[in-house]
Amino acid sequence: MMKKFKSLNVLSVLGMIVILSSCLSKIALEDDKILQQNEVQIQEYIKAKNLSVTKASNGIYYAVTKVDTNGRKMIAGDTVRVHYVISRLDGVKIDSSSISTNKPFKFIYGLSTSIFTKLLPLLHETEQGTFIIPSNLALGSQTFPNLPANSPIRCDISWFRTYSEEADIDRYVRSNKLTVTEKYTNGLRYIRLKEVTGDYMTSGKIAKVKYTGKLLNGLVFDSNVAKTDSFSVTIGGTSGIITGFQRGVERMKVGEKAMLIFPSSIGYGTSGSGKIPGETPLVYEVEVLAVKDN
Repeated sequence: MMKKFKSLNVLSVLGMIVILSSCLSKIALEDDKILQQNEVQIQEYIKAKNLSVTKASNGIYYAVTKVDTNGRKMIAGDTVRVHYVISRLDGVKIDSSSISTNKPFKFIYGLSTSIFTKLLPLLHETEQGTFIIPSNLALGSQTFPNLPANSPIRCDISWFRTYSEEADIDRYVRSNKLTVTEKYTNGLRYIRLKEVTGDYMTSGKIAKVKYTGKLLNGLVFDSNVAKTDSFSVTIGGTSGIITGFQRGVERMKVGEKAMLIFPSSIGYGTSGSGKIPGETPLVYEVEVLAVKDN
C-alpha cells in the first residue's frame, strides 16, 4: 500500500509539471505573437512617418534629433531630470512632463525602474531624441486610460540633464575646455599644466608646494601663493591633509604645475569646512617648488 501511495504522489507531481509546462508554453507563444504584432505596427509607423531610426540592442528604435556627442552620459547615482511627451502611434498623447511650467520628471539613475532608464543611455546630455518602444519594454499587458494593453508607444525627449558632483565636475571640465591627463577611480582628475622631466617623488619625502583652492563657481577659499612660506606635503602621508589634495600632489614632479579636481568624498565630505559647503567638489591649482628629506 505504501508503494502505491508513493507512486500516486509521483504521478501527481509529474502531472502538475506537464500542466505548468503547457501553460508556460502558451504564455511564451502569446508573448511572441504580441512582439510580432508590435514589430509590424512599429515598422508600418516608421515607414508612414519616413523616420530614419536605429534599433538598439534592447529592442527600442530611436533617432537622435539633436546631436551633441560631447555631452555627458549619465552614470549610476546621478539625479536626472527630463522633459518628455509619450503618445500612442496614432498620435494620441498619453503623458508628458510639465514643459510649460518647467517641471521635469526626476529620477535617480541606478535606483529607478522608470522607462527612461531604457531610453536615456542612448543619448548624451543636451541631445534630443525620438523613441519607438515595443510594449514589452513599455507598459506591457497593463491597460491605462487611452492606452490599450500591449501597445507600442512613442516617446519624444526634448531635454534632460544630470545632477551630481560627478556631473558638476564633468561640466566644469568641458566648459573650461580642460584636458584631463588622468582620472582615478576615487574621482580625482589630474590635469597637467606644466610638464617637466625627472622622477616622481618617493614615499617619505616632503614636497614644498604653492596652491590655490577654488570651488567650481570660481570662489577662492584658500591660497598660499602670496605668502612667503610654502606648504609641506609628506609623500605617502595618511593624515592631516584631505585625500584629493594629498594624492594629487603625490602624482607630481618637482617643478611641475597641475590642476586637481575632485569630489567631496575625498575632500571635505558631507559636512564641509569654513567657506566650503558639504558635498562640494574642489579645484586646486598646485605647483611643486622643491622636495626635501623628512
